[in-house]
Amino acid sequence: MKQFLSISPILIILLLAGCTGNELDQSLIKEDKIELEFFSPKPETEVIFNELIQEFEELHPKVTIKQVIVPEPMTVLKARIARGDIPDLFITYPIEQDYKVRAEKGYLLDLSNEPFIKNIQPTIQNRYLINGKMYGAALTQNAVGVLYNKDHFEELNLSVPNSWNSFVQVLEELKSNGKTALVMPNKDANQASIFNLNLVANEFETSYWEKGEFSIVSDPRWREITEKTLTVLSYVQPNSFEDSYYDVNKKFAKGEGSMYIMGTWALTMIEKSNPYLNYGIFPFPASNQKDHNVLGGVDIGFAISADTKHPEEVKAFLAFLIKRENAQRVSDFEGSISAVKEVTNTHKEGHLIREKIASGQVVNWPNHYWAGGNAAESEFRKYTAQFYYDQNMDDYLKNLEKMFNRYSNAK
Repeated sequence: MKQFLSISPILIILLLAGCTGNELDQSLIKEDKIELEFFSPKPETEVIFNELIQEFEELHPKVTIKQVIVPEPMTVLKARIARGDIPDLFITYPIEQDYKVRAEKGYLLDLSNEPFIKNIQPTIQNRYLINGKMYGAALTQNAVGVLYNKDHFEELNLSVPNSWNSFVQVLEELKSNGKTALVMPNKDANQASIFNLNLVANEFETSYWEKGEFSIVSDPRWREITEKTLTVLSYVQPNSFEDSYYDVNKKFAKGEGSMYIMGTWALTMIEKSNPYLNYGIFPFPASNQKDHNVLGGVDIGFAISADTKHPEEVKAFLAFLIKRENAQRVSDFEGSISAVKEVTNTHKEGHLIREKIASGQVVNWPNHYWAGGNAAESEFRKYTAQFYYDQNMDDYLKNLEKMFNRYSNAK
């Protein structure tokens, strides 16, 4: 017994570190100070991640983490990876073409056997599987719905619509009573195109994107999507092409619009603009069928560069982010649905969305299946923004057909 008690304190610390997994022993860091880069495309979570970074740095004084947020982040990231300037840690999405290519070419660190992976819901985390291995780790899920001003609905005695036809009827009722029925950030192609991605996601199965040749111009389903888009555009605010995503968040928060089709990532900014806003969120009724799905997928997921000079330190930081209490803080801050086990969403406004997701009525972002990855997504958003502006259906469908066929033929 005496021999057992004489084990050195250092050894005990090392044994405990081995039990918890991904704990970082400061004494093993050879440099006086190391700096890690965390590349994020999400300005809406900059504040909460900076808070978590500061706490991690206090626990690990030899480590400094720099969060980098730039315009057109995914385009910038793709260019940086191409020239070998890969951030230590960056946000990535499963299933999409760019993630698959990076994993298969050896750009990403294999995270399959890291202890923190077990803390993530397998139904979400397994989306990162590539040839039996995982090169990413999920933290949150997003979901798109229709934010609505409850005071406006109560004033006009309107019910939450559950079909496309009833949605259009509500738009008309709001407009005829002097309300701005719908606000859209049409100055921002990345956010504005979320509307018709809802329609695309609910119309086409994932197998559709595996086609070798696309005939979009003659496809009545694409025609219906564009016609629905034109219908909705007739109800948006004046000068919508002058309003950015941030402008529209503020307008909705101030009660200047009755409805706003957007993702859960916008909730924090809206509530910050008006903490007393009486609003709710309902699933976007993409069709007249009762089984339309909620559009959503991994919102924040991480990958580590295979070439990072500090893999243990980056993994320790990632494990820190995925701890239940920290994942709960991110979910509370952003309003997102966590991918981490035992984390609950506290936004009461999103209960209708969560019920759909819990019942399995959720569909992943269609752009994650596109040949061409982020490049195809960027083109789609550009053509969609142009269509919103000129409303030329034939040109829009021709452009999409050429684009999808070009990327499909390049596979």
